[in-house]
Amino acid sequence: MLALIFVQDVRSRSVYWFLFPILLVLFSAAGLLQYRSLTAIGQTAFINCTFLALQFLLVSLYFSLKNRRWINITADLLGWGDILLLLCVAFYLSVLSFLFFYIGSLIGALLIWLIWQAIAAQKDKHIPLAGLQAILLGAFLTVDWFRLHLNLTDDAWLLNLFHK
Repeated sequence: MLALIFVQDVRSRSVYWFLFPILLVLFSAAGLLQYRSLTAIGQTAFINCTFLALQFLLVSLYFSLKNRRWINITADLLGWGDILLLLCVAFYLSVLSFLFFYIGSLIGALLIWLIWQAIAAQKDKHIPLAGLQAILLGAFLTVDWFRLHLNLTDDAWLLNLFHK
């Protein structure tokens, strides 16, 4: 599913909307399979989504103050696919894992895009953020499932990483 989002976003800068509810169900089911309750998934998702809402509000305020008029970031700066992907991921990852993914994927997507723009013949100013974040998450989940065996729905792995 994440690979499909990547391919669609890179090719057309748009993603079929129906993929996001499917992804949300898959992430929620994966959480349930890891013995998380619906209440725990909901609480984590609420915190992660509140963080996203605050982040989007601050970005809107920044660009609105800069341009001296209200700026809707979904009009030109951030696509709905980008927002919907992050909302889906918010239902799977624990709070600290989500913050780690969010910051790391933004940095990773920017670096990948800068490298791509440096070598690509045809330049494009729009970053396929949802696609790049989806493929980065897919790569991380794949490495985790086959090699690391971390529980990304629990913050213990990240807290232990910083205490060593």
